[in-house]
Amino acid sequence: MTNDRRSRPSPIAPALSLALALAIGLAPAAARAQQRTAAEDAARAEILGLKGDGLIAVPPWVQVLSGDSVGVGWMTAVAADGVVEWTQEPGEAAESSWKRSTSSRYGLVQANSTVQKAVLKGYDPTKPLRLRAVSRPITKFEPYKVEYGEPVASAEIRVSPLRRDDGSSSFVVFNDVHDRIQFYPLLTPLAGDGFEFIVLNGDILTDPMTEKQVVESLLLPMAWFASKGIPSFFLRGNHETRGAMARRLHEYLVLPEDRYYAAMTFGPTRVLLLDTGEDKPDESPEYSGLVDFDAYMEEQRDWLAAEVASDAYKAAPWHVVVQHIPPDYRTPADKKWHGPIRVEKLFGPLFDAGKVDLVVAAHNHRAEVIPPHPDPSKGFQYHVFVGDAHPLARATVQRVDASPTTLRVRRFHSDGGVGAEHSWEKP
Repeated sequence: MTNDRRSRPSPIAPALSLALALAIGLAPAAARAQQRTAAEDAARAEILGLKGDGLIAVPPWVQVLSGDSVGVGWMTAVAADGVVEWTQEPGEAAESSWKRSTSSRYGLVQANSTVQKAVLKGYDPTKPLRLRAVSRPITKFEPYKVEYGEPVASAEIRVSPLRRDDGSSSFVVFNDVHDRIQFYPLLTPLAGDGFEFIVLNGDILTDPMTEKQVVESLLLPMAWFASKGIPSFFLRGNHETRGAMARRLHEYLVLPEDRYYAAMTFGPTRVLLLDTGEDKPDESPEYSGLVDFDAYMEEQRDWLAAEVASDAYKAAPWHVVVQHIPPDYRTPADKKWHGPIRVEKLFGPLFDAGKVDLVVAAHNHRAEVIPPHPDPSKGFQYHVFVGDAHPLARATVQRVDASPTTLRVRRFHSDGGVGAEHSWEKP
């Protein structure tokens, strides 16, 4: 059942979001603008306040690598080494129960960098996780001798289990934030609690040009979520593929199999997290001859075909796709941009072959629900829920909940209302 109308404000919103709702809808216009600005300023300051002035410059963020694997990243003020100390023992576990994880590549353990990463090997997704990042500044790095300063540990982070005992799962999706990091503290409470992770579904950054922008618009927000016990998954939109930092973005992230796309099982749901690339042809003058997305998308298509044929995919009762550019059969071909055409051509037949239930999308800066094509012979037999964008008065957050017998998606608006929802049931 689909409901694509605005409902009353949700009772789940706590005080901060109640103040936001008041700022947006219930006060005189001048007062609304002033209250909204104050709320946004406070929310932005909350995230930027996570910056450290010691060795730990950006506190740990936690990235989902699969349904039973996570990675951790953090940044140091100077070149350093880094490990994550972690435990899943209940209560105040003894120090002897804490494990140590780092990362290595090509036989070399990470070191002498300001970007630190670790993958937690042996992590049990059914148990809570406690972790802290520890780094030592490198004061001398010679071929046969490395000297360190004193180690510094981050504040401890506690992450809830990625797997529930009852076999259900939930996650939340943000999109088209375009560097407006204040949206996260203001919108997150509207989606309620009890979800396992969040997805940043593209255009989170606008044409990243500097490390400062990457830190403030991506890494600090993920660290903010981690401080609340929530892991993240980052998907590129078409704006993250532009700018001087586009080719370095992966250096700051812990990516599953070093890819920007992945497939993961959470409870009864197989979640496909797809990278839809740029929205214009590779030869467009805007790209200065420096992109190759047609070939990249074909490679991803081949990976997706194998995924849809896999046992893990077939075993899942529900199949949900999260991707930036939405498929939309309603737009005539001569009015479509290259990006949507490519997505529909390469991914669309596989979505139908794999009986995808839902696509959670973004990009259009217009909230809407695209229903399945009325003629099944034309394909497109899945719902597409598209999130809105800035300013705050239009911003949305989408939530997906699944049990073995039910699937539900809701799109929450910044006034606390539910703009659209749909549910599916299985016997």
